[in-house]
Amino acid sequence: MKKFLRAFAVVTTLSTVTRLVSFVFKIYLSRSLGAEILGLYQITMSVMMLFAALSASGLPVTLSRLTAEGEALCGKDKMHGAFTSAMLCALMLAATVITFFIAFPSVLYRLFSDPRCVRLFVVMLPMLITTSVYAIVRGWFWGKKEFLIFSVSELLEELLKILIAVALLSCALFGISKLYAYAIAMLVTDILAAIGLTVCFFVKGGKLARPARGKEMIRSAAPLTVTRVFGSLLSTFLSLAIPALLVKSGMEASQATAEFGRAGGMVMPLILTPTSVIGSLGVVLIPEIASFHASGKHEALSGKIGKSLQFACVVCGMFFVLFGSMGERIAARRYHDDLAGVYLRNCACLMLPIGINALVISMLNSLGKETQTFASHIGSSIALVAIAIWTPRVLGIYAYFVALIVFHTLSLTVNLILLARYVPLQRKQNLQNLATLILCAVLCFAMRPAFEFSVRYLGDWGAICLCSAVALTIFALILSWTGVVRFRDLYAKARPYLKLPALPRRKAKSMR
Repeated sequence: MKKFLRAFAVVTTLSTVTRLVSFVFKIYLSRSLGAEILGLYQITMSVMMLFAALSASGLPVTLSRLTAEGEALCGKDKMHGAFTSAMLCALMLAATVITFFIAFPSVLYRLFSDPRCVRLFVVMLPMLITTSVYAIVRGWFWGKKEFLIFSVSELLEELLKILIAVALLSCALFGISKLYAYAIAMLVTDILAAIGLTVCFFVKGGKLARPARGKEMIRSAAPLTVTRVFGSLLSTFLSLAIPALLVKSGMEASQATAEFGRAGGMVMPLILTPTSVIGSLGVVLIPEIASFHASGKHEALSGKIGKSLQFACVVCGMFFVLFGSMGERIAARRYHDDLAGVYLRNCACLMLPIGINALVISMLNSLGKETQTFASHIGSSIALVAIAIWTPRVLGIYAYFVALIVFHTLSLTVNLILLARYVPLQRKQNLQNLATLILCAVLCFAMRPAFEFSVRYLGDWGAICLCSAVALTIFALILSWTGVVRFRDLYAKARPYLKLPALPRRKAKSMR
């Protein structure tokens, strides 16, 4: 348990630092590029991520699970053959996609209505190969439970990308325009990151061997890849359809692009904030669950999944309270864009299904239930497409957020039902989690008028600090009342490390 918590702390800390650095950098990008160019990048990257998902999305997860299972059963690493199989598959898929666009360049002009997006996509196209190599090597470290290397590599990649992008944007090196500077920075960063992590792989004892377990890997990775591809396809669909439908409703093309830039490039990174913590838990949890499942430790498996779900509800609930009550001022201050703040405050509830669903999907995948998660993804996407097509004329840009809320809520419901079929979940814990989320929603709406009242006398930042402290205090009381977190137990665990005095024992209730 201590090893698990230590790994989780390492991954969470480094992942949080990475997200914070990325968040600050996105603020810089939004101010340097503007909403329109940021919207162009958002549209282009959604298509790029679609083909990146096709080349190497499911393979790293499958490789990590097979590596963890192999070590649990064999006691040593015998998965170099599986690594080689995963690398060959990823490179072949990436090369196929690149060859297709070289042979049929006219397809790009059908995908993008703006020729600037076509040029951006061509610049970033070689990233498919470097991203595939990088993802497979990280998947191997993931399965080996080398979480320090796994997380540090991501942080270093982000820092390197920022340095190169800032140099190209601010210094105008080599006469590169702002439109292409960030794309070139991402390409150069991907190349250097792939080379560096590959060298680390060989230094840590990794080697290429005769391909092995290829059929098993393809059988497991195929549903994951199709799910990721389908998810990226949905993201691409939203990126292309929402602005186009907004234009049809009477909005100018530049205004529609800017609106989507605010929604996708400014608001969504903030809404995805809880996933930085929950994603860290998923990273540590997947090899652990795979090891328990392979070893037949069902009781330990059930306990770890139950505690993890409680943790996800706590994290998502906390951020929902903060952003749902004060999101307007926070985003407006950060981005200097009032509309982004309004969108964040009104759509903060999206944090709940996105964060919890991401963890549940990771659990199901680590149990080898990739096909089931794919089926739930397909079913939920029908509602997303319907909302995205029919509601933009009425809801405007809010159609984007409503579609995502419905999609993730439906997917979460189905995935929780599936998880309960394979792993027995405690009814008491489920009720506690539900009560926590309901009380968080009540607290969120109660804090909104209190926050607006505080702004009049303390200003934005003063009100944010005061109301955050009050909200977190009330939130802690809610967690204690629902039984999700027992602070007496936390104090007992922290007491030996912090040299704290022992709490008085509770008096036993007399029996009459």
